[in-house]
Amino acid sequence: MRRALTGLALCSPLLLGACASTGNDYASQCERDYWENRQYATASGAALGAIAGAAIAGDGDRETGAAVGAVVGGLIGNQLSESEDPCGYGFGGYNRDGRYGYERVPRRGDYGYRY
Repeated sequence: MRRALTGLALCSPLLLGACASTGNDYASQCERDYWENRQYATASGAALGAIAGAAIAGDGDRETGAAVGAVVGGLIGNQLSESEDPCGYGFGGYNRDGRYGYERVPRRGDYGYRY
C-alpha cells in the first residue's frame, strides 16, 4: 500500500498536468501558450503540494500526506492560473447575465438603421 501511494504522489503532477488541453487544432498561439502555462501551474502546484503534504504529515503517514497534498496543490494551481479572457479577444458568448447591458445593438439592414 505504501508503495502505491508513493507512486501516486510522484505521478500525480504528471497526471494532473496532462488533464488540461485545448482540444482544438485551430487554437491561436496565445491560446496554446495559455493552456501550456496552465499545465505548468497545475504540475507545479501538485509538486509543491506533495512536498508540503509530506512535510505536514506525521512520520507514519508521509506518503498519504504527499498524495493528498499533490491532488490539492494541483487543483489549487489549476484554478489560480485560470483566466476568463486570457488572450483579450473580448466578448466571447451570449449576453445572458446582463454583464454588457441589455440594449440591442442595431445591425446593418435593420429597420431604421442609418449608415
